[in-house]
Amino acid sequence: MAGMAAAATLAERGYRVTLLEKANHLGGKLAGWPIQVQGETVPMEHGFHGFFSQYYNLRAFLAEAQADQHLVPQDAYTVLFSDGREEAFGGGSLPFPMDLLQVVSESPSLGLEDVAGDRPGMKALLSYDPVRTFEEWDHIDAETFVREGRLEGAFAELILRPFGQASMNGLRQLSAAELIRFFHFYMLGNPEGLAFDALGLGCHLSILEPLSAYLEGLGVELRLGTLAHRVRFEQGRAVGVVLGGPREDHRIALEEIPEQGWAVLGPAFVRQGPHGLEARSSRCTHMGCPVQLSKSGFACPCHNGQYDSEGRNISGPPPKPLESLRVEVIGDQAVLHLPGQEESLNADAVILATEVGPLQAIAQSSGLEGVAPALNEAIQAVGMAEPYAVCRFWFDAPVREGRTAFYTVAGFRWTDSLAIYSSFQAPYIEWAERTGGSVVESHAYAIPPEDLGSVDAHRQALLAELRLAFPELADAEVLHSEAMTQDNFTRFGVGEWDKRSPVNTEIPNLFLAGDHVKLDFPAFLMEAAVSSGRLAAAHICAQDGVAEPELFAVEPRGRLAGVP
Repeated sequence: MAGMAAAATLAERGYRVTLLEKANHLGGKLAGWPIQVQGETVPMEHGFHGFFSQYYNLRAFLAEAQADQHLVPQDAYTVLFSDGREEAFGGGSLPFPMDLLQVVSESPSLGLEDVAGDRPGMKALLSYDPVRTFEEWDHIDAETFVREGRLEGAFAELILRPFGQASMNGLRQLSAAELIRFFHFYMLGNPEGLAFDALGLGCHLSILEPLSAYLEGLGVELRLGTLAHRVRFEQGRAVGVVLGGPREDHRIALEEIPEQGWAVLGPAFVRQGPHGLEARSSRCTHMGCPVQLSKSGFACPCHNGQYDSEGRNISGPPPKPLESLRVEVIGDQAVLHLPGQEESLNADAVILATEVGPLQAIAQSSGLEGVAPALNEAIQAVGMAEPYAVCRFWFDAPVREGRTAFYTVAGFRWTDSLAIYSSFQAPYIEWAERTGGSVVESHAYAIPPEDLGSVDAHRQALLAELRLAFPELADAEVLHSEAMTQDNFTRFGVGEWDKRSPVNTEIPNLFLAGDHVKLDFPAFLMEAAVSSGRLAAAHICAQDGVAEPELFAVEPRGRLAGVP
């Protein structure tokens, strides 16, 4: 989303833009793809996304491309407790402090005593300041902040812990300052409160296809399935990007290769075939995730892509079979010839709009340490949040009437949120009406290392808790399920704020975009990505004397910032 926003903003102003995408489709974490379920084609995606009202720049971008036609307003943001209690938060437009008092007055769990009194943590939440908050609170984690800020109790259990986990960071890892910024952005820094929309149609159909058409209409060259390997520099400036990568050879001792079946050896699967050694790449043809051996052949845990025992793609999003690699026996070694073909693309400016992992890889292959040491240090200092799991279940029974479409969940070991797709998105609504069933998606955010297991283990754990959360599904049969475990969200860790790079860098024509960059205004997740992309484009426009795009933001400071 950061790259698409930057490309559109520049192309609208007459720049010639090439948008490079490693995957075979646009979207990043918002990507979607079709799957087959019981003989029907239905949309699948990384997981439920809430389009909040204060996502001003994202919504403006979608409106420009007419990609906002399938946003469905939701009546409430509901917190579901493990004991069955539910509390719903709606959108609001009251000024501070009436907005906070409204939340307290409408909550059966919260009282004025939960937010008033000598609570240094509450003062910090109400006094967000882009400088002072990080000076005072970035050195401790959010869990410690809750405890030492005297916030334990109903307020922490109802709001801080569930909402903090929604940053995709566990509270033991999340910076306290980032929790305060998160609370300000979603709760008190905007007049809309927690009003949000869901997608009434799969994201690749409702969002990405219109955005792709819009970009192409602006003249943007879309190069899908293209790896940006490194940036070329001359005299302290970026002069282009090298695509693909150099051809490499990987050597394996013959004694490591079993006589039967596939073995994972280095970057490939290798076996003794009927006509000699055979090798398949261990990278999924969908988005390059590492593929694992499965009972039927091979499986990608990221998006549930399935391959047969020959490496042919048979279900899920992979567009083609696993790549066959040439194998040569030299002495007592098998040499895998890994494909590589470099292509150079010249550029007047470069925006690296990637997730953290690919950004660090590009920095390393570009020799950034010698060209821009401070920037390289900033890039390498940012990390990834703990992995998360998404599981979607098709049941032969309906959910209870009156349930809201989305729940943030509190009090479970695994489950952090639930989304009832059969209540808001086509074709799941029609399927539920026709069959009497339901489709529910469970999310586990920030899985700690001690709990990380296989995709199937996560599926079973989330299913067990879903049956407890929705007792009406306790005995329902699971007709189908899709499960994935991923590791691609940004870590907002303790003490990392000052290490982050802003959009502009020490290289005058090299810019960063993504939710990991340091912004001067509060924004998170999709809104941070789009805002950073437009801001990177704005820096290029400013250098050229071209009209800069308009950017929007919530209140930059809390209402009590600076108040004794």
